[in-house]
Amino acid sequence: MSLATGFCLLAFAMLSQVAEIPANVGHNSLTAGLLYTVGMLLVSNGILERSDRRFPSWLAALYLVGIVGGLWYFYYVYPNLIGRIYVLNFGLGLILLNACFLARFLAVGTRTDRALFWLLAGFGGHFLPRTLLTINSVAPGTTPGEFEQSVFWKTILLTTPILGAFAGLSILGVLVVDIVTKLRHERDLDPLTGVLNRRGLERRVGRLWGMGHAGQSGVVAVCDIDKFKAVNDMFGHGFGDTVLKRFAAVIRDNTRRHDIVARFGGEEFVLILKDMEEDQAFALTERVRTAIENTSFGASVGRKSITCSFGLARIRPGEPFGITLSRADKALYAAKSAGRNRTLAEWLPDMIEILTMQERKAS
Repeated sequence: MSLATGFCLLAFAMLSQVAEIPANVGHNSLTAGLLYTVGMLLVSNGILERSDRRFPSWLAALYLVGIVGGLWYFYYVYPNLIGRIYVLNFGLGLILLNACFLARFLAVGTRTDRALFWLLAGFGGHFLPRTLLTINSVAPGTTPGEFEQSVFWKTILLTTPILGAFAGLSILGVLVVDIVTKLRHERDLDPLTGVLNRRGLERRVGRLWGMGHAGQSGVVAVCDIDKFKAVNDMFGHGFGDTVLKRFAAVIRDNTRRHDIVARFGGEEFVLILKDMEEDQAFALTERVRTAIENTSFGASVGRKSITCSFGLARIRPGEPFGITLSRADKALYAAKSAGRNRTLAEWLPDMIEILTMQERKAS
């Protein structure tokens, strides 16, 4: 909304100057200056709003008073056309450069963020050289008719529409990319728990393993809420949803930002703990398991605890994710067979013993 309103005001400002509305030079200077300033502030604020930031209100008021007040001073108190040119052009440039400083985090963001940052910096920075290179064509006593024939004014008429259209289309492109990215992100999220869904997990795994980062080290953990069907049958699906949301929240609280957490289906979750040591991964899953066991889910549960089980497997360089996941599933099955409410990792002695016994039974 701020961006659209800002670009509209900039267009009206340009129209005011070119069509000489209002006709009085002083009134026209103040009207156009006000529209330019408010429009540029709204554009800057709109770009910052994209990242949940805002252009400070006190700073916006300072720019507004400084630019409009400067235009008034150099027309009514100390008439000076060159002074008005410097106030307006340098003021507008400083607004954009100030917004660029406030949005400097974009310079190290995504490709779209970086493009937006340099667009903002370039558009704001061009005011200074453009003014300095063409200001000599405007003499102190220049009449309005002579001003319209100056190189300075002709340069503005040429560059402003081109740069404005380019900036507007570029920002529109960024917004379209943002919308598509947001829709794709929402498509890959489980709406109940807020973690990745199975599709999102497959996309992330495909990208991670496809880039040759098949986790030179790390752990894949598969977890399952014990007897979840019985929980749903006894307390209702609404309560089951509460358990799932709480479970996902506990996992998020205990994982790092770059860890991958997904709801694989039903009550089963998958964690990819890349570059995490085995003992750290085991401790993390134990914290989650203990937290769930000690969580009170309401009076309807009574003394019955909600518990969960984990199975952990090492990430082996070059091994497909599906095989690693299968090994983690075996560890989870062993944890279930051993009595539930526990974490078993394939590298632990008791897990090795359980798997050996299972293999003997199978044979």
